Amino acid sequence: MGARLAVLGLLVGLSIEASRSHAGDLFTVCQDESLVRRIDTGTNEVTGSLPVDAGPAMATASPGGGYLYVTHPDHGEITKIDATNLSILSVFRFDGEPFGVAADANGRFLYISDWSNDRVARLDAESGADRGNISVGSKPAGLVFDPQTHHLYVANRESDSVSVIDTQAMQQIAELTVGEAPFALALSPDGNYLITANVRGGDAAIIDTKMLVVLARAKIGAAPYGVAVTDHADRGLISDQHKDRLTIVELPGGQLHSTIEIGRYPEAIVSAADRAYVANWFSGDVSVIDLSSERQLTRIKLCEGPRGMVLINRKTSVSGQ
Repeated sequence: MGARLAVLGLLVGLSIEASRSHAGDLFTVCQDESLVRRIDTGTNEVTGSLPVDAGPAMATASPGGGYLYVTHPDHGEITKIDATNLSILSVFRFDGEPFGVAADANGRFLYISDWSNDRVARLDAESGADRGNISVGSKPAGLVFDPQTHHLYVANRESDSVSVIDTQAMQQIAELTVGEAPFALALSPDGNYLITANVRGGDAAIIDTKMLVVLARAKIGAAPYGVAVTDHADRGLISDQHKDRLTIVELPGGQLHSTIEIGRYPEAIVSAADRAYVANWFSGDVSVIDLSSERQLTRIKLCEGPRGMVLINRKTSVSGQ
């Protein structure tokens, strides 16, 4: 009887741990293989694969998680995907070089950074029709939308700045100098902080979104690329491509907390609950990080050239660009 209770206790414990670590479904864009792959974060197994047109780069999800949108910069396309069935619904043609992508709070509009034309375009999320655009800095890359303020943040890589756009008026209300070559952005869940990964500057800028000022510049390493913020908004996570590591900094001051060795040439990051997931371009895999113990639990072999990522659960979605 005692042995049976012990086994039962073990099974219950494993069930609780599995539930705790199941953040949802992780969708990863495989640029070199022109695929979107789905990972069950409870089992860390690939559960689906969808071929898409050539050169997919970044991705986001609709607010409810029903749709994925994937950009193809070299081919002027955005692919709309049914996230439940993992099937292509439509392909929007885009006059430019669509790179970063973000959805608004109700899923009505998509915002696309046009790398070659220094603008952000607003598209109808259902049809892909043009619904206006606004000029921003040079070579706009990562985007992030704040559903509380309806502000869109744009990383202008060659202008060393972040544009702040009021999407209701479609006007730029600020442009902040943040460091050399900002590429990816992440907004804290409470909306108070925005972090930029400055690829050529070797650091990350931490921005107070209420005051629209840079609070700190955190030294990261050779090539900060992807960025995320933990659920409690107390730490920033930044991938360092040339050091093959994840750097964790304190918010809002930017003090170094720790570093974790991961796969080769890490790019996008998403974070949810007690886990972080990092796409490793050269390794062709995804690192799974336990944020409680601050260690790499495993690396999931995935594809050639994993890049953009989206994590979808029943309540929300998180994108990594």
